Amino acid sequence: MGNLKSSVKIGGHITLIFEIKALSENLDEQGSRGVGICINKGVRIETFAKKGSGEITIDSNQKNVSIKLYKLIIKEVSKKFQNIEKYDWHFKIESDLPFGQGFGCSASGAISAAISILKILNKKENIYEDSVSIAHRVERLFSSGLGDVTGISAGGVELRTKPGLPFTPNNGLVLSWFEDFPILLCWMNDEEKHTSEYINSDKWISRINSAGKECLNILNNKAWNKDIWSDILDQSKKFGEMSGMIKDINRRNLTLKLEEILMNKDLQSSWEIRLCMLGTSAIVLPKNLKNYNKEDLYLIMQDLSKMDLVGCLTSVNNNPIDCD
Repeated sequence: MGNLKSSVKIGGHITLIFEIKALSENLDEQGSRGVGICINKGVRIETFAKKGSGEITIDSNQKNVSIKLYKLIIKEVSKKFQNIEKYDWHFKIESDLPFGQGFGCSASGAISAAISILKILNKKENIYEDSVSIAHRVERLFSSGLGDVTGISAGGVELRTKPGLPFTPNNGLVLSWFEDFPILLCWMNDEEKHTSEYINSDKWISRINSAGKECLNILNNKAWNKDIWSDILDQSKKFGEMSGMIKDINRRNLTLKLEEILMNKDLQSSWEIRLCMLGTSAIVLPKNLKNYNKEDLYLIMQDLSKMDLVGCLTSVNNNPIDCD
């Protein structure tokens, strides 16, 4: 064993469009096609190990955090490192954002935990690939995510063209481009949605996949670079409408409140509102990546509490995973 304590922070991820691809019996080949944005706000996990009997404990500054996810991580790591079960493990979870709101906190927490465990085990080679693989498998087992882990592995603004892990022998494929721009995250307190509510429902799978396939086919026929931004905005709006996500009363109320704030401050011509998949949350994005005023987002934030909303500023994270 190396150091018996390790701390790692990984940025979150927001999905704008997706198509569920989870029929394969191989977890490494499951996931989704989709479009997402990696963000700087995320999850820090401080991991402690001591000799014991394999007990696993957690504490967190956020609610809706399941110990089952971290037990699955230990179980997955133990397939290569059997001695891991001779130690007790404690995970201190500090998240900038709420879990269950579509910000990829489950995925970023899983990657953070996997990296910190491997560091404690003194593993020096392939930590990036191993930690992403462990987190992806655990997310699939727990039904807490489809493409967040692979999205985070790419960084920036990503297009997941083929599902699954993007490492051989798997066929997962992720493209990304990088641009630093601000994002306002907004959510309703006490309104979490668990991903499994949708990805394990035949009705929602059908709606999501029909909308996702149509929107992604349009984007797949274009060069994946920053010039595609207006198309991403168009197709993500279309996805929210076609899939029926926008019809959820809480999501609809959230977007209406944000639209009202933008209208009152005469900012609707500069900023766009998009749903985060799959929370009761939304983001405010610049319409034009070359022409925006970041100060506008501070003006919007001033009125969030008046609308019973919570929010914070973040930005695109071009390198979410740092294993050093």
